[in-house]
Amino acid sequence: MAEDRTITIDDVARLAGVSRATVGRVVGNYGSVSEKSKERVWEAVKQLDYQPNLIARGLRSQSTKTIAVVIGSIRNTYSTALVYAVEKEAQKKEYNVLICTTHEDIEKEIKHLKDLNSKKVDGVILMSAYRADGSMDEKYREFYIGKLPIVFVDRNIPGINRDVIQSENFDASYKATQYLLNMGHKKIGIIATSNFSTVQERIKGYRAALTDAKVEFDESLIASVDELSDKMSRKVCHAFLEQHPDVTALYILNNSLCSGVLLDLKERQIKIPQDVSLLVWDDEEYNELLDLTTIEQPITEIGKQATRRLFELIGEPEETADYECKKLKPELIIRKSCTAPNQSK
Repeated sequence: MAEDRTITIDDVARLAGVSRATVGRVVGNYGSVSEKSKERVWEAVKQLDYQPNLIARGLRSQSTKTIAVVIGSIRNTYSTALVYAVEKEAQKKEYNVLICTTHEDIEKEIKHLKDLNSKKVDGVILMSAYRADGSMDEKYREFYIGKLPIVFVDRNIPGINRDVIQSENFDASYKATQYLLNMGHKKIGIIATSNFSTVQERIKGYRAALTDAKVEFDESLIASVDELSDKMSRKVCHAFLEQHPDVTALYILNNSLCSGVLLDLKERQIKIPQDVSLLVWDDEEYNELLDLTTIEQPITEIGKQATRRLFELIGEPEETADYECKKLKPELIIRKSCTAPNQSK
């Protein structure tokens, strides 16, 4: 079989030694087929690496009244708030919501999309694990631009034409950095998972604010964390402050990294805001308890709008879809974790 040719339903039928209709019944899970024939069909599907969604799309004749939300981790504050908002909106139309987690692994994400196509959900809300500094294998593009309606939230994938509902990351980050600069901070350290598209926009906003304030941008003041975990952010923060003891403010671009940073500061007996100011993306209960200044994203509204848009796409032919990127405004919530820099630094 030529590797550059698309595998068809006829190829599967030929290898399994059954009719085209039998393959359709087996993969589409309808009609009556003997167990022996089922085994032969699924073995052929496996051998040919045939993607079930290519059949399922043609077989989808009824709504399953189910949508899926694909997120990085249910432990992430943004993700849990998003899922809650999607579920509430979906209930209004009597839809069920299937939750899938990728743990920020693109291979897991692709597997989920394969499965969701074959399980015939009506649509997907996707917070992609795709890294902006990576490249997408062409054979996977089908899962993002096929017939299955998908709405992206938070992050986008360059070159993939789908609706995106996200925060206005650049402007919000610009204003947050400007807030610190107006206090007198010039050495503002960033801790972030910088390889996500949204975080890159936040870094651009940070850099633009520095440039407009005529403060030199220093690449070394951006500490990148490879994964969203307390352990990793604590380790990165420790090494960063060892190298940059003159930093007067820390700007955390992912809330999931905040607790690790707080643990490192506690271990070093560094006081907030007396020794270092702290500003963090995404609000949650402990931010308020600790009086942390926060950029609060409109997650509930993002979830609502993404769900409503997904239902619109489910109800209209793909060729009539007019995709767009909607950006909602976050809010800077000023508390007590930022103050003028300690002049002794």
